[in-house]
Amino acid sequence: MTSRNPLSLPVIVAGILVLGGAMFVGGRSTAPSSPANVAVDSAAKAPDEHAEAGHDTSESGGDEHGHEEGVVSFSPEALQSAGVQVAPVTLKPQLIGMPFNGDIEASPDNVARVASVVSGRVAQLYVSLGQKVRQGQTLALIESRGVGEAQSAYAQAVARLQNARSNFDVVSKQAKAGVFSRAPLEAARRARLEADAEVRSAETSVRQATVALQNVTRLAQAGSFARPSLEAARGQYAAALESLKSAQAAQSNATASVSAAQSELARRRQIASGGGYNSRPVEEARRLLVAAQSARASAQSEVSTTRANLSRAKSLASEGLVATRDLETAQNAVETAEARLRSAEADETASTQELERQQKLAATNAAGSAEVNEAQARVASAQADERTRRAEVQRAQEGLRLASLALNRERQIFGGNIANRREISLAQTARETAQNALVKARQTVGAANLVLQREEGIFRQNLNNTSQIQAARATLVAAESDVKAAQSALSLLRAAPGGSAIVPLKAPLSGLVERRDLVKGEVIEADKNLITIMNLDMVHVDMNLPERDIARVRLGAPVSIAVDAVPGRTFAGSIELIHSELNPKTRTVEAHAEIANTGELRPGMFARGTIGTGSSSLVVMVPTDAVQNMNGQATVFVLGDEAGEFKARDVETGAVSDGLTIIKNGLKPNERIVVKGAFMVKAQAMKSELGHEH
Repeated sequence: MTSRNPLSLPVIVAGILVLGGAMFVGGRSTAPSSPANVAVDSAAKAPDEHAEAGHDTSESGGDEHGHEEGVVSFSPEALQSAGVQVAPVTLKPQLIGMPFNGDIEASPDNVARVASVVSGRVAQLYVSLGQKVRQGQTLALIESRGVGEAQSAYAQAVARLQNARSNFDVVSKQAKAGVFSRAPLEAARRARLEADAEVRSAETSVRQATVALQNVTRLAQAGSFARPSLEAARGQYAAALESLKSAQAAQSNATASVSAAQSELARRRQIASGGGYNSRPVEEARRLLVAAQSARASAQSEVSTTRANLSRAKSLASEGLVATRDLETAQNAVETAEARLRSAEADETASTQELERQQKLAATNAAGSAEVNEAQARVASAQADERTRRAEVQRAQEGLRLASLALNRERQIFGGNIANRREISLAQTARETAQNALVKARQTVGAANLVLQREEGIFRQNLNNTSQIQAARATLVAAESDVKAAQSALSLLRAAPGGSAIVPLKAPLSGLVERRDLVKGEVIEADKNLITIMNLDMVHVDMNLPERDIARVRLGAPVSIAVDAVPGRTFAGSIELIHSELNPKTRTVEAHAEIANTGELRPGMFARGTIGTGSSSLVVMVPTDAVQNMNGQATVFVLGDEAGEFKARDVETGAVSDGLTIIKNGLKPNERIVVKGAFMVKAQAMKSELGHEH
């Protein structure tokens, strides 16, 4: 066994890796009834290996099922389970490309910076950095005072709308019952009745004014209106004369009071200059001090007496000769006497201090100054009273002058019969006023009749009901507009009407959370970028086109790129933008290609690629998944002659682009090959190959 050449290590490892994936196919092939049998070309597997082991080809089991070498067979059920699909080989034009280098960037259209439309506090935060989110997903909840106020305004608008609807229903029912039509009609009827009453009242006033004019004319002819005014003027003149006399007498008394006060002031000044006012307070203070000293001596004597009585009572009490109550009485007497002594001592101290104060005042002649000041105040008061009396005399003189003028005027009126003519004129004016009021009242009756006729017409046409309904409907429409306005305000704030003060912050597109500039509980401002979401399903490749190649590139031109991070893969796209301005320093124009991304491409990666600028001759192209690596050799599986039969064929591959691989050698057009499920066919082939080696 040591002389046998073992199977190559890559084949063994590959077989172990795919063994599990193809287990269900392998299980069928090991059963006696399984049609899947494989014989691998012995030329590729060291033909002398079996010879050295002492076996020929038939003994090794390569043809034990009667199949050609290099062929894999599947039953119809196995083909369906493996998902194998077959398609003919086609010729496709090979693109002529211009190579470039560039950087992968996120598509600007697929980057969203999410901001809150309102200011507020972050109540909840549901996403973290790098988390994948879907479009419309709630990222955070923002608690906003502005939204709360808008919700309150919406609630108030809804309440007004409900009231308006209720009022419209009530008005409609009242209009149907004729409430609005009948009330104005009744008011017009009452107004006409009131106008008729005013006419009757005005006619009565005219009659009364006419009678009054006749009476005044008769009295005026008798001179009844002139004499009373003259007598009244005479009485007013006499009263004014008497007032003047009284005022003059009061002025004389005031002048005498001023003289008396001035004399008293002179007398007190003379006494004060001789010190006559100083000894009296001092003597009074001495008298009070003597009295206080006497009271204090009496209190001391009383204290001595009560203390002696208390001592004697205690002595008798110790011998049981007096009662306890008598002892307590003696004790209380001592306390009372001591209290009186303390009070007497305090009075003596106060009297001593008062005597000292009066002696000091006497030394400064303060008492004399006080007496003089009092006398001066009396002089000032008497002088003020004199001025007042003098002013009263002047007023009385003015009153007498006016009374004299009034008396003279009344004498002239009496002589010219003016008062009588005036009374007649007043009576005539009163009658004219009554007549004018009668005319106005009759005009009011005419207007009331017109109003009544109009209201009767409105009542017959039911116009009042219509106007009331229209007014109620207008109020209802206004309330509905207010509700819509409140809803619009909430819509601008991204809040649902009738909800809370919480505004959800939602993702505008699907992608990854690239940046998060907020934390829970943070107070945020409106329109500030909080979360950045990046969708990498489509990425941009930024490149700089040399000036000489600009004319070769067009918008929409196909682009194929490769990155070091994903070896062996190419990614297809197209030119999306070519800038119009040339960089004067680099003599290049910036261009952008849009590339479909399945998750492997990341912003910032360096990319190498080709821009399609035309096509050349037709070449054989197959799906890249149809080409499998077997023992380091590119291999495709060609449909065999029998159903479910596939032959492994080595091929030479070329460039890979847009999921297609160029086949330089090994295939012809229209040959049918496995284009889907080739990996399962490869796994079955390698499993069978391992079985043959053993």
